[in-house]
Amino acid sequence: MATTSREQWGCIDEPSIEPKDEIADAFIERPCKWGLLKDSISQVTVLKIPGADEMSREMKVVGVADGLGKTEVIFSCRFFNDKAYVVTFRRTDPLYALDLSDPKNPRVTDELKISGFSSYLHPVLGGDRLLAIGREADEETGRVTGFQITLFDVSNLNSTSVLQRYTLEDQWSSSSAENDHMAFRYLPQSNLLLIPMSIRGYDNKRDPFDGFTVYYVDPTGTEPIQPRFSVSMVDDPSSIRYGCWYDAYLPARTLVFQGNATFVKGHSSVSYTLGDTQTQRWYHNFDDGKDKTTGCFSYWR
Repeated sequence: MATTSREQWGCIDEPSIEPKDEIADAFIERPCKWGLLKDSISQVTVLKIPGADEMSREMKVVGVADGLGKTEVIFSCRFFNDKAYVVTFRRTDPLYALDLSDPKNPRVTDELKISGFSSYLHPVLGGDRLLAIGREADEETGRVTGFQITLFDVSNLNSTSVLQRYTLEDQWSSSSAENDHMAFRYLPQSNLLLIPMSIRGYDNKRDPFDGFTVYYVDPTGTEPIQPRFSVSMVDDPSSIRYGCWYDAYLPARTLVFQGNATFVKGHSSVSYTLGDTQTQRWYHNFDDGKDKTTGCFSYWR
């Protein structure tokens, strides 16, 4: 398991008692100085699951790989086979590769530092590639600047590298798949990535968007990650910025069958073909016929 030990704060200078104050006729206690005692640090721990014939049901630590991401916290991790990948973040995004083939001696084999961070990691091409979604960020301040897709080459556990990156420069762009892996769908047969996308557009520089974006991601190619088409889940873009929120809100999901994709999110669903040409097959708004003066309330109210 991958865990972060958070930073610890406390008294870094012991309090003392100063000489008696002649006027107050009392001892004066000088308060301690508050400060950072220990930086945050992360680790990957291997535990042994007790066998059926063992009396104790306690899982015992057999190996630890520690010292990951000092002053940072874990944003994502992925385990598969005898490998692990851990992302920590504060201002940059170190991707740690770990060899878990020896449970008693898990070890970090590589550390790749890039800007931004990855919120979800998905192995593709038999585990030789790692497809990640997350955010770009300023390397100096750590300020998030936009949604980002990254394709890593992890075929060599001792030398990981970035193959492709695609960034939306709009800082208000995000995807619910960053926190909900069931909203993430990659189709290896067609190299298509289907993910929900939200762009709030608070600065009015562009129209807001709420729906899905389909990307072409070839794990063996050298071309940049390419957006194919977008699927809006609302009729009026202005309703995203100033619209209404309901008690029921469907989580973002995609269902793919016989070359057709059904997108579900919020209060609508829509179906598209995924071939060389993308054609809308049907669209359904679950709020059709609803009296929005009574069935809807302003988010800001």
